[in-house]
Amino acid sequence: MIILLRILLLAIHLVSAWLIMQTIAYLIEIPRKWWQQLLLFAGCYVLDVTVIFIEDPINILAVTPVFLIIVLFLCRGSFWQKITIGLLFSSTIFSFNALRDNYIPGLLPAALQQVDHGFPFSRLFSLPFALALYLSTRKFAPDKDYTLSDSMWRLLLLLTITPLGIVLDVVTLFHPSDGHLMIQSHREYAILLLISLLAFISLLWCITVLARQQKLEQQNIFTEINRKYYEAMEQQHFEVRRLKHDLANHIQVLSALPEDKRKSYARELANNAAFSQPFAYCGDATVNAVLTVKKSVMERCRIHMETDIEIPHQLPYDKTDICALYANALDNAMEACMKLDETQRIISLKSKAGRGVFCLEITNPVQDAQIYLQKTSESLFAFPTSKPDKTNHGFGLKSIQEIVKRYQGHMEIKTNNGIFDLFLYLPLSNI
Repeated sequence: MIILLRILLLAIHLVSAWLIMQTIAYLIEIPRKWWQQLLLFAGCYVLDVTVIFIEDPINILAVTPVFLIIVLFLCRGSFWQKITIGLLFSSTIFSFNALRDNYIPGLLPAALQQVDHGFPFSRLFSLPFALALYLSTRKFAPDKDYTLSDSMWRLLLLLTITPLGIVLDVVTLFHPSDGHLMIQSHREYAILLLISLLAFISLLWCITVLARQQKLEQQNIFTEINRKYYEAMEQQHFEVRRLKHDLANHIQVLSALPEDKRKSYARELANNAAFSQPFAYCGDATVNAVLTVKKSVMERCRIHMETDIEIPHQLPYDKTDICALYANALDNAMEACMKLDETQRIISLKSKAGRGVFCLEITNPVQDAQIYLQKTSESLFAFPTSKPDKTNHGFGLKSIQEIVKRYQGHMEIKTNNGIFDLFLYLPLSNI
């Protein structure tokens, strides 16, 4: 009977360790290689099975740094994120283990307490705790691509020190004179451990709250950038229309100018994109404005743009979002083309709207050295900007990703034979 119970206990600890590892995966990216996942699983298993007796500080002081080292070397993220997540989870599990190993046995029925000397029934509670931690984290977890600044992680780490200090004080500084019964008589230690456990869980919840807040702030930043981009684009488009409207005035000026100034004035007008660019690419005015302005920039940069656009009507999206999708994608394509010979500077743009879907695809040649692919957990790609001012640049693809997510669309990025391909689609029916 004891053997069967111990097999059951082993299975419970294995399942609990798996749940702990999956819970960690919601807050930090875990390794993908099987042997690394196995090592992380072993660290979670050690956390779950570690016995924390209040009079014995050796286990908690020995296992905590080992688990932190495993998280630091295996998980992906900044140093402060890894050290904070590792310390939070180890402290949370150890707080529960201290309650489990010191106080739960006293709450069991008398019959189980007698058997408990040969079999630790209290450790069966590890599975419900791990399951509750997993389910609550899965329900309230932030997006997998969430980011917090290092200052935020340092703040969370600082807040973790106080409840961790309480746990360490209770476990390491208590010296009983009457053994385990003496420990159970000190209910204030159980209260301190419970408060610490709730504090750790609250800090895990804080990660979700901070991640959502930062996401909202990031969306606001993208919205403001896109709004300013759209206003600048509208202004440029207005200037183009104004110049065309004032064509008669320019002719009158030309006729009144002396011969030596007339040629330079005519040359200046001839080079103005307003007198050479078409307006009607499609049925959406915002798309027309963006493409008109970008086409004039491409001509100055010796970039050829091929277009295949079938958008018969106005798109049902916010104008700043439409501007951001086309402008950011074309800006990235132009930036890549400027690093190539003029004969290779070709951008292909295809866009259609129909049958409930809006699609946009932009392809352009790239240099092998300028592409740095880093696959994220949601199969999107992050491309660092090649501009010197990385603080104020590099929002292009992030802004496009944010818009695609907001409209419940899909985005794919790939390279093949030196050709960069950006494809995205947004539903028309959900707007």
